[in-house]
Amino acid sequence: MPFRIFTIAFDHAKEVFIEEELNMFCLNKKISAHKAEFFMSNGKAYWTVFIEYDPVLSPAGIEAVALNEADKLLYDRLRQWREARAKEQGVPVFIISTNRLLMDIVTNKPMTIESLKDIKGLGRKKVERYGTEIIELLKGFTEGS
Repeated sequence: MPFRIFTIAFDHAKEVFIEEELNMFCLNKKISAHKAEFFMSNGKAYWTVFIEYDPVLSPAGIEAVALNEADKLLYDRLRQWREARAKEQGVPVFIISTNRLLMDIVTNKPMTIESLKDIKGLGRKKVERYGTEIIELLKGFTEGS
């Protein structure tokens, strides 16, 4: 099983650990094991994180069995994103997007705001509100492979 080790530094200016690389890596992986350890080096704080993973995970409740494993995982990640947005806004998930709309995003994989506007069901307001997040998720998913 493949694995990867990350060393995450503390950013004193922002007062957070810089975890974007780890998050992007995990976006399209099934994590089977992990271990994190904190350490100090030359007065600086770090986390080292061991990740053992499988490249893709099949989501539950997928509508189209014709999707390959990577697309099923992308669909699942989009559903997780939608659920988080709905929870933040206190609305049902279908207000953010329908399952069909997520499937269209997965199959078309728009990589720009302009191409996102071509997806049926994504009106101007939804593109303005969620477009950047969707594009970042798609790019992170495909680039993180």
